[in-house]
Amino acid sequence: LTLLPRLSFPFQQKYHLHMTMLVEKIALLIAICVLTADVSCGFVLDPSMHQSTSLASTLEGDDVGGDGTIIWQMKRDKCDEWLDRVLIERSSDAPTIFSVASSVVEGYMSNANTSSPLLRRVPYCHDDFGVSTTQQSGDEQFEPLFGIYSNENDIGLVSPTRFSKKNRKRTNLKLAIAYRGQSFCGWEDQRHELYRNRSNSSTNSSSTNNADQPLPSVQGTLADILGPVIGNSPTNTKPIEIKVAGRTDRGVSAIGQVCRVRTWNEIPNVEAYVQELVNREAVDNDLGLRITNVEQVGPDFHPSFGASSRSYVYLIDLEDDTDDKETPGITRDLVPRLDRMLRELEGKELDYFAFSHGKVKTQTTLCTLYHSKVSIVEYIGGDEHKRQALCFELVGNRFLRRMVRLLVGTALREAYRGGEDDSLKLIILSRDRRERSRAAPPDGLMFVRAET
Repeated sequence: LTLLPRLSFPFQQKYHLHMTMLVEKIALLIAICVLTADVSCGFVLDPSMHQSTSLASTLEGDDVGGDGTIIWQMKRDKCDEWLDRVLIERSSDAPTIFSVASSVVEGYMSNANTSSPLLRRVPYCHDDFGVSTTQQSGDEQFEPLFGIYSNENDIGLVSPTRFSKKNRKRTNLKLAIAYRGQSFCGWEDQRHELYRNRSNSSTNSSSTNNADQPLPSVQGTLADILGPVIGNSPTNTKPIEIKVAGRTDRGVSAIGQVCRVRTWNEIPNVEAYVQELVNREAVDNDLGLRITNVEQVGPDFHPSFGASSRSYVYLIDLEDDTDDKETPGITRDLVPRLDRMLRELEGKELDYFAFSHGKVKTQTTLCTLYHSKVSIVEYIGGDEHKRQALCFELVGNRFLRRMVRLLVGTALREAYRGGEDDSLKLIILSRDRRERSRAAPPDGLMFVRAET
């Protein structure tokens, strides 16, 4: 700086400009570091603060930052350890604890053209006459489970005729879809591994282990099947646009997912054509996917923004005959308390931040559950042995990421603990993610319906 006065005036200006830019860059880097530390999940907790009887020693994958920094830690006790043993750590044994859920999905996809119900409600216990078969408020949202209707017809496929967009009317189609969650990486098209044609599959099957292949997405599978048919150009490599009512995670099934596709092409009997095309391709390649209904809708139809409610069920097989006295399973004795806890949430707009996962990307975390209850259901889809399951029924205007699975896990923990009827509500009001349990596995969760 002492030499600065001796330099020429233009050089002094250039020197000041470089120093100013350097200071600005340093300030920007500091700001980025601060924001990365503080905003990645809303807040960072000091592990020494808010200690409980047993602080969580295991965290879910997304709960730890890329640099290994612990974003938050759950408060855990013996009831959380019970939940791990009877549900979360047993998720790999799906045929045992999620056999009813699996049978419902498979039964619905294979028998969607009948009106035979797959489930029926049963009393909590032998002397409980409070559960009736009369329809209650919100039960109509679960008609696909307790009464199935479809108008599927088998038709021949006719190649579509392509036209220019000029002076043409765009066709908007509403699709109702059922799919097996274990066959997909989730709804959203990741473009890692889309629907693979049979030639590639046959070429790689001998040298590649299928278990190492990434799973396709539901959206990507539909886009690859329908793109060549309803797309504007056969040579267009951009996937067709598919809007959906509710994006599901890996392993989550659906029996009534709603989505929308559009086309400028003139296709005779387009509804039946699209349904038959996808279903025939799904059967030939065992995709775990089925379209149950297609109908034309207006240009303003949007399955996400236009949905007034979304419905989910979570099914867990009941384990009344357990020999492990030290670790009782999920039995019917928990149902009355579970039902009272869930009904406390009905009809109230609450901030469900505590039951959200990861960084919140929505404008608000306020949600309203119109219908929330727990019952015992029996699978009546053809088995000689009538299997019973715990059934969580949830209908709401919107759901946050993993919200249903977090509610199910926490409700089971609180019921086993002997919590009060407002236990879930108090956790919601606390907005403290450490108060909840781990999320229940995705195997038992099904997207049932969207009211559009």
